[in-house]
Amino acid sequence: MNLTTLSPTSLDNPLYYLRNAQQVIQLCLNQYADLLRPDEIKQLEQLLSLDEPAQALLIRMVMRKGVLFRQDNLSYNEVPDLQAALQHLLAAGLIDDQPVLSLEALCDLCRREECLLLARHRLPENRLTASMRKSDLLAVLLEQDADQQSLHSWWPEPPFELVELRCNSLFDRLRLMFFGNLYQSWSEFVLTELGLQQFEPVLFTSESRPFQRRDEVDLYLQLQRLREQVVAGEDIEAVSQSLPEPIDCDWIHYRYQKVLFQLGREAERRQQIELALQLYQQSQHREAQLRTLRLPRKRESPERVFTLATQAYAQLLQPEIRVGLQRIQQRCARKAGLDYRPPESIKVPVHSLTLPKPAHGRVENAVIEHLSDTDTQLFHVENQLFTGLFALLIWPALYTPLRGAFFNPFQSGPADLFRPGFTEGRSELIESAFQQLLTGAYRDTILQHFEQKQGISCALIYWPSLQPELIETALELIPATHLEAIFQHLLLDLRHHRRGLPDLIELNRATGCYRLIEVKGPGDRLQDHQRLWIQAMLEHDIPVSVLQVAGMRQTCESSRTLLVRVCRTRRQPGTSLHALTYNG
Repeated sequence: MNLTTLSPTSLDNPLYYLRNAQQVIQLCLNQYADLLRPDEIKQLEQLLSLDEPAQALLIRMVMRKGVLFRQDNLSYNEVPDLQAALQHLLAAGLIDDQPVLSLEALCDLCRREECLLLARHRLPENRLTASMRKSDLLAVLLEQDADQQSLHSWWPEPPFELVELRCNSLFDRLRLMFFGNLYQSWSEFVLTELGLQQFEPVLFTSESRPFQRRDEVDLYLQLQRLREQVVAGEDIEAVSQSLPEPIDCDWIHYRYQKVLFQLGREAERRQQIELALQLYQQSQHREAQLRTLRLPRKRESPERVFTLATQAYAQLLQPEIRVGLQRIQQRCARKAGLDYRPPESIKVPVHSLTLPKPAHGRVENAVIEHLSDTDTQLFHVENQLFTGLFALLIWPALYTPLRGAFFNPFQSGPADLFRPGFTEGRSELIESAFQQLLTGAYRDTILQHFEQKQGISCALIYWPSLQPELIETALELIPATHLEAIFQHLLLDLRHHRRGLPDLIELNRATGCYRLIEVKGPGDRLQDHQRLWIQAMLEHDIPVSVLQVAGMRQTCESSRTLLVRVCRTRRQPGTSLHALTYNG
């Protein structure tokens, strides 16, 4: 099935959110009927057969927080007869009009004045003043009652009636199957005019269907419940003992390992160090090994921790992780008196420039204006140019329908884009793209995709930043070997390496040269991820440097004019303007 069979609804339609939700439900019925129980399918089919006001009311409640609702808060223009709509939903078993709830839950639904009325009803002997704060009223009301009862048992003559969603868990299941996660909400989707965006069409095959069995959905939902229990303050050890057995599904297995790591981090925050170590050691999440080494520094010998960190350094290739491991090695070596010197890094070229302090705007724009001339063009590209060129080159790999990659037709990229195994199922397509860097075919491929895919939502591309002149000139001046080195570094860790690239690119067609510039204003310094990018570029002879910009309050003559004068007398062939310094 082609996922583009879903069509977005215009916001001009007052029932646009219902139309979007209906399509989600229908997609899940079409694609996942074998993973739904007969009673769940019946409920969904019943919902779709109800009158529109009843359907609209249910979707409104599904989009809201919680499962308990006051009837007087369910007023919508598209539901003219609230009671009739509620009766339809009640008959379909989708809601309950006599829910049981705790007194605390009831108080949460009450306004302060209502809490005062409830307190006077339940505690007539107490002297309660009309000026009491709601928190004080709650403290009085909740001193003893901890059981659950119906609304009328708590309060025989309440000023409102309640309803409770009975299908919330079913809609959580649908939300997971449609989004592939549980952090995206229904409102995020059904309240969006999706027609304003374009998405790459992806063929949805039986083999690429993310969920193949019901127990895979069950496992994901169970992992989410365990996380929520920990966030709510429940005992981490008890929660971790409830962890289900993992199953044979790569993308869900990654989620399982991440939850183990998250539980370990929470245990560490609560100073449950032994439990945190146990959870880290069970997890295969790449950051778990680093946390494992950081925790035992005070309880294991520094020699032992140094040895473990050294072994991990040899196994892990991600630069960010290696920086953390090097720091552990340095601390442990110092404590143990070991002769350890971290690998020498290439010295980062740093130049300085003094400019008038801009009245407004970013310092990068001031540098662009200052250094541009008839031959030299500068663009503020930062994290946009190279990630964009990379995406345009490997476009077919980005949108190949692998299992766990695409859940719905409204994705800006594969769901596994930033997971460690991104390249594994796409190795042939990625290798084919990199071969074009050797043959020279990459320029035509990138320009063709730039023209054909213009405006399509892509997680690695910000289209306004990719001007045709910039793309064409960059492809003309940047050697293929430099692009290959940058793209390979991106692939090492797409999640982290899509950030930290140099701010500016300087292009000069007259000399056929280009240069990358990381701009730093007063008080600013290189961050780890920026330094790692610059080091990786220097290792492949990519022209990159840092430009430290100092501000001048006043100038008697344009510093640009003075800089040009210096350049005319001192600039050597191939030397960039920013390599020269004028301090006024």
